[in-house]
Amino acid sequence: MMRLSGVCDFPPAVGNPKMTRVPANTEEFGERLRRERDKAAMSLAQLADATGISKPYLVRLENEPSNPSLQVLRRLADALDVTVADLLGGPRYRLDDDELHVPALLHAFADEAGLSTPEIRTLASIKFRKGDEPRSTKRWAYIYESLRLSKGLDPDAADQE
Repeated sequence: MMRLSGVCDFPPAVGNPKMTRVPANTEEFGERLRRERDKAAMSLAQLADATGISKPYLVRLENEPSNPSLQVLRRLADALDVTVADLLGGPRYRLDDDELHVPALLHAFADEAGLSTPEIRTLASIKFRKGDEPRSTKRWAYIYESLRLSKGLDPDAADQE
């Protein structure tokens, strides 16, 4: 299981049989977590309720070097509406709703199927090769159903809900 304060092992340099170990900077994680919680205007108690993580553990995550699991990171990110990369200080990938194009056929399918906003955003974020874009609501339905079914095949999908 991936841990925040774990170490990264790199291949040994030529002629050097030792592995290089680089510790992660856990102090910055607590600062990022607190900053994102403040941006979301959430108290520790509200974040605890939203994530199912105890308030004392959240206090520890914000104030002490910690070692949260990837599952904990995902729950925090989901509750704060950020990515795990945002919490860890990694590269960001965000969809800007102003720049997100929702094709008319996707709108039609979403209305027919009663999709939620996150489901529409997920479908609209798919990048198709030129000429491979869905040309019917039935095609959007197929893509949606395929994604929904694949979620059941992903062992980590249950952790994301």
